[in-house]
Amino acid sequence: MKIAIISNLYKPYTRGGAERIVELTVQGLKQAGHDVFVISTKPQKGIELVEESEARVYRFKPLNIFYYLDDYKHNAFVRIIWNIIDVFNFSSARVVTKILKEEKPELVITHNLKGLGMLIPRAIKKLKIKNIHVLHDIQLVNPSGLMFWRQENSFVQNGLPSKIYQFILRKLFSQISSAIFPSVWLKNFYWEHRFFINAKKEVLRNPVIRPEIPVDVKREKQNTFLYLGQIEEHKGVLWLLDFWIKNKLDSKLILAGKGNLNLDRYKDSKNIELIGFVERKDIENLFKKADFLIFPSLCYENSPTVIIESLQNATPVIVADIGGSAELVQDGLSGFIFKPENEAELLNCIQKASNLNNLEYTAMSLNAQESVKKLDLCTYIEKLLT
Repeated sequence: MKIAIISNLYKPYTRGGAERIVELTVQGLKQAGHDVFVISTKPQKGIELVEESEARVYRFKPLNIFYYLDDYKHNAFVRIIWNIIDVFNFSSARVVTKILKEEKPELVITHNLKGLGMLIPRAIKKLKIKNIHVLHDIQLVNPSGLMFWRQENSFVQNGLPSKIYQFILRKLFSQISSAIFPSVWLKNFYWEHRFFINAKKEVLRNPVIRPEIPVDVKREKQNTFLYLGQIEEHKGVLWLLDFWIKNKLDSKLILAGKGNLNLDRYKDSKNIELIGFVERKDIENLFKKADFLIFPSLCYENSPTVIIESLQNATPVIVADIGGSAELVQDGLSGFIFKPENEAELLNCIQKASNLNNLEYTAMSLNAQESVKKLDLCTYIEKLLT
């Protein structure tokens, strides 16, 4: 089957876990014998076609004020104008239509479209091609894709501009025939906002690739915890660092990732190690150094890839119960769960983790690894196409 994958970002232009899922989907479809091509964006002008190992990749720069990954460089007013253009980006829709007419795929799987153009589902519908849409966040309800803890009823979420935006996007995405949600929370969230009323809706957990060499279950603790992800305030990074210093924890906290926060004031902390961005090939070694991954997010997450990868690497997770994140962790079996921004509960989780003897910790490490074995890529592709 010839299948088109459309995503606002595709390697090497990436930002988070959604792009990793797109990459895995392309690999899985290719391995299953399908003819796959990708339509995505690039920061340079012009349209290019590149033959890569997994698929043909079409890239172009959508006609707008700035490139999607440069949003942080602009103020709120400019971003509002950018979003209006993005919703009604006829230029992008024409480019995508032209490519689809030439390639003639039997199926189109769309992912995040912000920055690529929200008219694309209508363009696919006009071509009478079946369209599966995979959700990764709440960007169809809120342009930022973010909803913060204790700000669920704010003007940003429920004000008149947001309601107008939701009304338009609800209409544009009513063309989707099937919607895939990696978490129960995200499915319920979109249902509450009356999206995809007539579409087939399924919860399908994000996939992982089994390592060629199986990861060993951990046998003893090293008194080390890990944060791996975007270095942004909404991820709970500053809150976690301040918590670590305030409570004078003896355990070591490794902080890895890239982002816009300045962490210079934490560099001299004896129990905190800032290592910056880590290449994907080195992530497995990073998990080996840690007893637990800590995921302290202050925004509603869907199904964070880093949690799944941590569990796959036999590293239990201490996770904030916000959005769909905690759905991946069994409290007391593959990790611990705490309320967002609750110091007492996080401290209790860390104490529980520290009090585990090596035999108890080994059992939790095994449970973590076993919990994601059913999320292999082949099974994901089979269910996706079914």
